[in-house]
Amino acid sequence: MKPLTGMEIRNRWIKFFESKGHKNVPSVSLVPHGDKSLLWVNAGVTGLKKYFDGSEIPANRRMTNVQKCIRTNDIENVGHTARHHTFFEMLGNFSIGDYFRDEVIPWAFELLTDEEVGFGFPKEKLYITYNPMDKASLELWIKVGMIPDHMIPLEGNF
Repeated sequence: MKPLTGMEIRNRWIKFFESKGHKNVPSVSLVPHGDKSLLWVNAGVTGLKKYFDGSEIPANRRMTNVQKCIRTNDIENVGHTARHHTFFEMLGNFSIGDYFRDEVIPWAFELLTDEEVGFGFPKEKLYITYNPMDKASLELWIKVGMIPDHMIPLEGNF
């Protein structure tokens, strides 16, 4: 696994999902337009809500993005843990009723482990959580190459 810059990570993400038929959707403004439910954009899916609620039909049902986000719902943890931030970019891939686990799990494994098109993580260092009721996802992760004892059942993981 070679070190990558932030720009290289963004570019690999976008290129990978474009190779799977996704349209790259630019980051929307941090201040949401026409959405009174949010003070600011806090997730990669925010700019795509109009497609998920059916108010607009996307030109492509497969989309990817690198969305700037602000979160403060857990601001008391910022600076105390390595995973709590207030400003970050969320990399997303989305399907508006076009694909599900049979496509996305092999893609995820390829993106994580392939050194040419993905990030080149050694599979020995990867651990994946799954909902214990979802045996189909567990079996598919193992089929694509995940180490079975690196699969962690987690209630509430969806």
